[in-house]
Amino acid sequence: MGFDPLHIEAGTLRHSITIQAQSTTRDASGQLNSTWSPVLTTRAQIEGTSSLTFRFSFQNDALAANCTDCITIRYPAVDVTPGMQVVWSDQTYTIQAVDDVLLRHRVLHLACVGISTGSQ
Repeated sequence: MGFDPLHIEAGTLRHSITIQAQSTTRDASGQLNSTWSPVLTTRAQIEGTSSLTFRFSFQNDALAANCTDCITIRYPAVDVTPGMQVVWSDQTYTIQAVDDVLLRHRVLHLACVGISTGSQ
């Protein structure tokens, strides 16, 4: 059987992640406050950028060139866009590029940059 980019093996989505979107509000004195609000909690596979998945999905994407990780999720009911962030355990990632595999709305690959590790 050949390689099927839409197939996700059972057990590979072993990380529970939260995808967050940034929102800006004004406080009582008129100052802008930025906060991150959760938009989706789902299961994911997290791989380094040396993985075959990353190379196939983002081979000509300039935004993904500096990414550190590829996060794979099943296609969600909400829009996931560059600029959102992914939180897994004590690690936070910024989404740089999004690949809807074969434009079939079944699997998403997220090219991400890790922005923090460990307790602070």
